[in-house]
Amino acid sequence: MATLPAHDMGPAADAFRKEVRDWLARHWTPERRAAHRRKPFKEHGWDVEFSKEMGRDGLIGAGWPKEFGGQGRSPSEQIALITEMGHADAPISAHTTAETIVAHALFTHGSKAQQNEWLPAIRSAERTFGLGYSEPEAGSDLAALRTRAVRDGDHWVVNGQKLWSTGGDKADCMWLAVRTDPDAKKHAGISVLMVDLRSPGVTIRPSIALYGKTFSATFYDDVRVPAANLVGEVNNGWKVITEALASERVMISGTRMAALEHAFDRLTEYVKETRSLRSDPVVRDRIGTLAADIEVARQFQIRNIRLVEQGKLEVHEAAMGKVFASELQERLGQAALDILGTGGLLSDESPSAPVGEMEWVLRHSIMGMLGGGTSEIQRNIIALRGLDLPR
Repeated sequence: MATLPAHDMGPAADAFRKEVRDWLARHWTPERRAAHRRKPFKEHGWDVEFSKEMGRDGLIGAGWPKEFGGQGRSPSEQIALITEMGHADAPISAHTTAETIVAHALFTHGSKAQQNEWLPAIRSAERTFGLGYSEPEAGSDLAALRTRAVRDGDHWVVNGQKLWSTGGDKADCMWLAVRTDPDAKKHAGISVLMVDLRSPGVTIRPSIALYGKTFSATFYDDVRVPAANLVGEVNNGWKVITEALASERVMISGTRMAALEHAFDRLTEYVKETRSLRSDPVVRDRIGTLAADIEVARQFQIRNIRLVEQGKLEVHEAAMGKVFASELQERLGQAALDILGTGGLLSDESPSAPVGEMEWVLRHSIMGMLGGGTSEIQRNIIALRGLDLPR
């Protein structure tokens, strides 16, 4: 039974992968990784000190334009970085939202003062962000949000509630979508604020999701936010938010692909080492099918990266890659549990688990099919924008 071949991302990206791999060998040692995994599972993936080391050595914002302090790395090289971090189980959650969504919005819509203040802090992991989009009645339909911000002198006063904010209980700040004109049409009247989560009036209630990590309900009661923290023009928040969505989904898919390849490699190694499994034709067929699906997902990823590099990525192209990769995670998790049997239900903390992360792969697939826009929403986008089907 062969091993999944390495993902060829092109000469520059493959060379950068080697640089990142060497950096990880020095900074994410087996001892440090083991210490991180001994933390409560809900803390896995979040390590501000590790993010600060990445920032110090230029690995946060590597793909940013050089005028904003980055290295000007290509999207292929950014995916190469994500891939190596994923294969090493390195914790990058602390800076990801700020590095991708917040920073890219600031490049285009931020004032010079905002860029000078916030971008260096993001690049050094001194400022971390949660994502404040979804609400009790505005999940996938973001335009239905009702959290209100009213101008009062040099501040905006925010009242409302956000749900499912990943990292909201750990981050310093929230990237917050608010309604600043309640009388405007649905997609109009929305603005974006950067909110210090230590501000008076902010209440954070973390909960444990099915996949074992925390998300938060966040309440805003007369929270005063400096007017200087408004990104872009008043009531132009929809443009600020949606311009980043396609590229964001490519990066989400890249992170997911790295995790899937890592999990598949672990499963395959276990099957190869277990005689009864490696000689079972049904198991071999399941493994072969998954390998083919991973290669399809890689081709989606490569195509979308090329389109990003050419400035031609359409939202439906990104949606296709996201749907396929997120649903592949569910298929991989289910296949793994079928192959491993009852032992596959044991968590990673159990010393007798054959491949402990597999039950988590399946549980976490729910997040993949919901986060960043549900699979149903993505299919609507594909139908409407890609196939020109009627509503």
